[in-house]
Amino acid sequence: MSVSIKVAVRCRPFTIEDSLGVHLLQNGEEEGEINLLNSNYSTARFAFSWAWWSAFGWQRRCKSDEGIAESMPMITQPDCYEACGKKIKAELLDGNAVVLFAYGLSGSGKTFTVFGPDAIDSPDAWFKHSEPTDWWGIFPRLAYELFQEKEDGWKITMKYFQNVVDIVRDLMSPVGQENNYKKGMRKDADGFTDIEWCSSAVLNSWDDLRTKFMEANARKAISPTQFNHQSTRGHCILTLEIEKPHPDDPSSKQRGRVYVCDLAGTEPAGDIYYANYRTVTHPDGSVDHDLIGPHSDQRKTKELQDQGKKINLSLTEMAQFFMKMAEAIKAKKLKPGKTIPGCNSYFLCKYLKDTMLQARTYLFCAIRPEVTYHKYTFSTLGFAKNASVIKLQPKKATVAASPAERRLMAELEQMKLMVQSLTEQNKQLQVGSPTGEGGGGDEMAALQEMLRAKQEQLQNVLTGGEEGGGDAMLQRQQQEYAQRGIALTHFEKDTKLPYFINLDEDPYRDGRIMYILKQASTTFGAKGDISPLSLSVVRGHCVVEAEGMDFAAFEGAEEPPLASMDPQPTFTLVGGRGETFHNGKAIADGVRQELKPWDRVVMGGELLLFHAPGMEGEDVTDKPTAEDAIEEYQEGLRQLRLSGGGGVDEEERAKLEEARKAFEAQKAEFERQKQEMLAQGASSEEIKREEQKAKMIAALDKEIMDLMVRTKEAKDLVNRMSRSNLDFEVKLQKSDHPLGIDKVKVMVRKTEADGRTEDICIDTFEFTKGLATMGDEVRNLRTAIENDREYTVDESNDPINLMFGTTTEVAVATQFLDYFMYMLAPEEDDRHLDLRTPTAPFRTLGKLTVDWEPLAGPPDDEGNVPEGPPLNKDGEELIVQEAEDLIGQPWTYRVTIRQATGLPVIAEKSYCAFKFMNETYYTTTVEQSSSSPEYATGDAADYTAIIHIPCITQEHVDFLQQETGMEIHVFAAPVVNLPKQPISSTSALVRAAITGNEMPLIKDLSAEDAMTLQAEVIQLRKEKEALQRQVVELMTEVARLKGEPLPGEAVEEGKAEGAEEEAKAAEGADEAAAAPAEGGAAPEAGEDSKVVKELKEAQETDAELNEPAAAS
Repeated sequence: MSVSIKVAVRCRPFTIEDSLGVHLLQNGEEEGEINLLNSNYSTARFAFSWAWWSAFGWQRRCKSDEGIAESMPMITQPDCYEACGKKIKAELLDGNAVVLFAYGLSGSGKTFTVFGPDAIDSPDAWFKHSEPTDWWGIFPRLAYELFQEKEDGWKITMKYFQNVVDIVRDLMSPVGQENNYKKGMRKDADGFTDIEWCSSAVLNSWDDLRTKFMEANARKAISPTQFNHQSTRGHCILTLEIEKPHPDDPSSKQRGRVYVCDLAGTEPAGDIYYANYRTVTHPDGSVDHDLIGPHSDQRKTKELQDQGKKINLSLTEMAQFFMKMAEAIKAKKLKPGKTIPGCNSYFLCKYLKDTMLQARTYLFCAIRPEVTYHKYTFSTLGFAKNASVIKLQPKKATVAASPAERRLMAELEQMKLMVQSLTEQNKQLQVGSPTGEGGGGDEMAALQEMLRAKQEQLQNVLTGGEEGGGDAMLQRQQQEYAQRGIALTHFEKDTKLPYFINLDEDPYRDGRIMYILKQASTTFGAKGDISPLSLSVVRGHCVVEAEGMDFAAFEGAEEPPLASMDPQPTFTLVGGRGETFHNGKAIADGVRQELKPWDRVVMGGELLLFHAPGMEGEDVTDKPTAEDAIEEYQEGLRQLRLSGGGGVDEEERAKLEEARKAFEAQKAEFERQKQEMLAQGASSEEIKREEQKAKMIAALDKEIMDLMVRTKEAKDLVNRMSRSNLDFEVKLQKSDHPLGIDKVKVMVRKTEADGRTEDICIDTFEFTKGLATMGDEVRNLRTAIENDREYTVDESNDPINLMFGTTTEVAVATQFLDYFMYMLAPEEDDRHLDLRTPTAPFRTLGKLTVDWEPLAGPPDDEGNVPEGPPLNKDGEELIVQEAEDLIGQPWTYRVTIRQATGLPVIAEKSYCAFKFMNETYYTTTVEQSSSSPEYATGDAADYTAIIHIPCITQEHVDFLQQETGMEIHVFAAPVVNLPKQPISSTSALVRAAITGNEMPLIKDLSAEDAMTLQAEVIQLRKEKEALQRQVVELMTEVARLKGEPLPGEAVEEGKAEGAEEEAKAAEGADEAAAAPAEGGAAPEAGEDSKVVKELKEAQETDAELNEPAAAS
């Protein structure tokens, strides 16, 4: 039996003073209706299962249609659950999969509907209450009832993870496990999608669920935007699986599962900014977050927008999937439960597309009541309308019960019958007894104890004797960290001892590890009392002294002993051989600095916060955020490096100094221009615009300086991971910013053994994310090497994949729009636009074929496009001879981007995007492994953008006539080819690079390692040959200028020597490939192997090359 996706649309309270924009009606049990008010949209009525008006307090801000607002019944959280929650629970317990989608703008109330308040600092957060409250959303009520009804033989497990761009983060992992979203994504035997490596927890009670969720939810990636002070930056998915005995078949169990999908906000990335909020705590304990405005650091907004564009791709793909599915179903081309090809490029569709088609699926859309948000409301309702048409083919899942489970269930049933029989006997004895007392009390107690033991035995069989996946790995990591004096917060969060804890802007990485002070003097550094994992930490890095501490008082203490010690202990940070900062200031060797609670300390790049339980007080308003601490450290680091410290070489210091001087010059120039504008009577808005531009330029310079340091760190990491053929450089790219501010990118260059190079420019947030992952992997390798354990970096975390596996802009074309002001189609030659690289030197690539077709009007409610020529507002043919003729008229075009040719990469997947006025349009993402991807092939299912403007204004005309045209951006993820040898702790090259030990001899190298070294030798020889040629050419030019005989013979000698050495190198490569991997024939005693000889020769090359260069 087929069913449709059930859709509920809920309207949140007003946030601004505005006219009422929606009218919600519930005409029957599952007959909801939404009407747009005060709207210019042609489609203004939408029908769904439920329409819920929850705009509490509308009277304070609603400025029109008060009668309509008054007529709509107010829907509460319990009302929502009564409408659909009971039905969801019944379907779940019957063995169905149930998918719950939450869709809408950030801050529109989608999370509130499915969960309720979930902020960790909210006293109303649902997981802080053991009994239902009026604030609880659909899922907490559902889960609470499930645990109330839980019986013997039930097993309830939970997973909770977050997708951020192309990464999946296991929110239930206390050590922060994350991987590429494709890793471990599998379909189980029932055809439902799962991510195998994500940990799951068996839940024995409602309190188990609350505790697990609270811990996991604190790890999700959030950022403050103007829409929400805790906007989720990605899609969060919680799964709850219930296995229970089948009522009709003792040999099997029913397996129901619910997927709660709280999607990222749907607002366009360009519309958001990183916001500042003021937290206000009221006497009753409630907390408000008041929006102050945009954050002063423009880089944060830029990073948020860049990340948002990538997140929006998966939402756009899901919207396209629903639209194409709806079109196919309306055309009767698709059977229930079947899907269309494509729409499988990003996490959301890849994970949920097939699952929701064979599940009972509910879509909860959240909208805002104000007319101001009509654009977003209409988009959300369009998404919901397409979804509501889709036909599903739900199927139930079962799993076989093991013999042990069947035996124990039978024994339990037998015991329950015995208890029931004994209870009845006691009742009869009580009736016949003069004292009214029964007998058999001891027997009953013994039987009940046996029953409890049997129930516990069954539970152990169901769970496999474990609390959840990943425990063994966690215990191993705890033991390995303990050897370095490092504690995992998961195990030591309640310690009473003073400690440092790691700080990170990313909540997922924040607070993972602790350095606990257990003695009067603690040395940090290699071979010290505490040896941090950072590769920048050196022996004797620094020392922390604790004076006046009675460490014996901490044994078994329930309260922090520090609070009662008199006098209170003092803590001192003593500078050592390593780079150490205290509250943003560098601490030199031997310098002593007093430590106070919440001081920030940086050791070799590791940012730490000092805690002294019992000395911190109850007021936490002064507690610094990770964001503040990082900004403080970065400023201190810049000052140190500009002053000549920080391990920066002269070339890099010169670049930093040059950047600083340029920044100061820009500031001076801006001040001069500002004074000049004031003298000329410029308006306050013009001056404000220039001030904003100056701030953005300052942020740009700051970002460049920070990235220059980070690219050096990235180079060090790839060298340690045997990927030294990667190089990094900071680049500027032109953008469509209205103030003309360039974008900062990081160019990553991969050099092959034959000298060929491949470049890609990636967003800074992608680079930073990859850098963090590389740091994690180097630490994993180091820990494995130290513990003589094998560890192999997953392919998705190979530096080449991290950098080249991202989707980034690879080409751009300019479309001039003045032609379309006259409602004409372009000439054949004008369909093919020139493609160029997006960064300097803007080299010409291939062509981008784009079709613009003028239409008679927009599509109707069924998606049908009217035929005929373009029509004016009176329904007659629209003829435009001058720009003025278009003003006041409708304008409709269908835009189809067909193909890009000559891209600089072979694209594994690719799409195009362009911004028309203030709206961004995307093509379908195609996966063709081609440098000439086709985005439209003529198939009716191909995506085309229809741009409709109901009434053209002068602003629209100016846009069409702009001399710079409109840019169409081509994005691609290159095909990535990894080296055959993975990055592993068993690799001799990796071990040598990470431990700092000498390079091993050939007999200790695998064949792959030997070939890698040989490739580097070949590359060095080619560079040597090229340099020799340059030297000869310079000497020739000098001789010509002096009138001396030209050294022609030297040129021929250089060529001959180069050819001879290239032949030698090729011969060496063949020998390395044939060499045995381990324990092969060793060279004669005292004789270097061929690879080692050539390495030594390559090292001597530098000295040889310096001599003739100096002479010339």
